[in-house]
Amino acid sequence: MTNTVSTRNVVPKGVAVLFAITAVVITVTLALGSTVCATDASASCPNWPGCYFGRLTPLDATQPWVEFIHRVISASVGLLALASVIVGILYRRADKLLVVLPIVALLGALTSGIFGMMTIKWGINRIEASFDLLAAIIAMGAMWRAYFVAVSPHSPWVWNGRTKLGVGAVVFLVVGHFFAVQVAGTGSLTRCMGWAMFVRGAGDGPLAGWVAQQTIMGIGMLLAIVFLVARWGRRNGWDVLCAVLIVVEIVAGILIAVNGSNHGLGTLHAIPAVLILCLTMTATMRSARG
Repeated sequence: MTNTVSTRNVVPKGVAVLFAITAVVITVTLALGSTVCATDASASCPNWPGCYFGRLTPLDATQPWVEFIHRVISASVGLLALASVIVGILYRRADKLLVVLPIVALLGALTSGIFGMMTIKWGINRIEASFDLLAAIIAMGAMWRAYFVAVSPHSPWVWNGRTKLGVGAVVFLVVGHFFAVQVAGTGSLTRCMGWAMFVRGAGDGPLAGWVAQQTIMGIGMLLAIVFLVARWGRRNGWDVLCAVLIVVEIVAGILIAVNGSNHGLGTLHAIPAVLILCLTMTATMRSARG
């Protein structure tokens, strides 16, 4: 009987590999979406799913290709998430979360994809754009959590001090990113994923909302740094990478605040923010394993 139960709880390494690949692709999609925002590349491909009317692929220009590659990789997310759901169903006896989490990731990816199509075809308002971003972030977090469950089914979530710090950092960062889209002006980097620069961009407002969002984001930034410091005694390569990205993020934010933004600095501010959020999520999940 013991051997039977043990066998049922075994999840092949291939399942964890599939979940990891899906999580990585979702993360890359989110990073590319931030790049599209920072470089205003979405308007350079005015049609959907092709880039132009009567033409599928972009012309020889950087911005259209950034948007088109973002769309192609986004489309693959749905297929990978669906495959993860099917595999999760096959191994649901090991842990029900192997099904639940990929379903959450799939729904998040589909929601974000629909909003992406709406953005190109009809345009969306700030609230819809906020939920577009939130859906993508939820998909990323759910899929990474599914990976850790596949590696170690039925492992308890340990609420130690580091875990609480990590959860706090993630919550504040996600809330800060969510409301950033609502308070941002059309020409402001505030609408793209990035840490607070505490400098009002073009069209940002109203002032009270902007101050509240920057404060929430600032708290999230501080908690992420404190969480990383708390983990430093048990650090691994991912923690070191997160530390490097935090430095890059802060330096990019200072340069933008002092000298203004360009596509390169905007991208340097947007992509690390996505990766820092991802690494903070995964570090929190590792801390929760004790």
